[in-house]
Amino acid sequence: MPRILLIDPLGTDMHVERDRRIAQDAVGAGTEVVVRHLAALPVSAYLPAEDVLFSPLLRAVREGAEDGFDAIGIACASDPAVREAKALSRTPVTGPFEAAARVAPSFGRFSVMYPGVASGPGENLPQDANWIRRLAREYGVFDLLGPCAPVPVERPDEEVTAGGPEQARVTGEKVLANMTASIRNAGPAIAERLWRDGEAEAIFVACTFWSTELDPIRKAVPIPILDPIQTLARYTALLATTISR
Repeated sequence: MPRILLIDPLGTDMHVERDRRIAQDAVGAGTEVVVRHLAALPVSAYLPAEDVLFSPLLRAVREGAEDGFDAIGIACASDPAVREAKALSRTPVTGPFEAAARVAPSFGRFSVMYPGVASGPGENLPQDANWIRRLAREYGVFDLLGPCAPVPVERPDEEVTAGGPEQARVTGEKVLANMTASIRNAGPAIAERLWRDGEAEAIFVACTFWSTELDPIRKAVPIPILDPIQTLARYTALLATTISR
């Protein structure tokens, strides 16, 4: 049986079981899914800056390869350190954006929806769509990339930035609630604009926090909507199956 590892690039394990369940449902019983977080990172609900993130993340990739996983996915839609991890490991490594870049062109022109949330000190939250254009060029699909749009997300009024895992979990739950509300409430109108005005033939929803929350968008537009964790899991499983046979 192929075995895949998905790495949550956060210092909290609060999303591990949720992501594992979503990924396992996406690939079915024929592939084993393991999800790990990065305990060496500061405990935070947000993606840390690259100088803090990359070393623990690459170490987790190396450990996953040593543990015999057939393929590894980094579960953040901006594909942090995916290029560096590919150079480090002979085990296939991918990310949600690369997975979407291999799937979306099958439908034609694709657009990307991403979180529009302010980045705080020590965090690495994209403030514009330049990261999307960079990855589209890197993966060879820039000519098929349509308009990209942020989905406005409010940060919680009160955030716990220190105090340990339980306090961070409280903030994390608020962040997840705000993310869920934003994609459900604002997402459908944004997706419809990308489809009607931007002529998108598929949309990649680029945040793993939004996984499985996309039914309102699917009801709003008659085009494929790519779920970040499901798409990552299926593409990682494809790589694993190719390697393990």
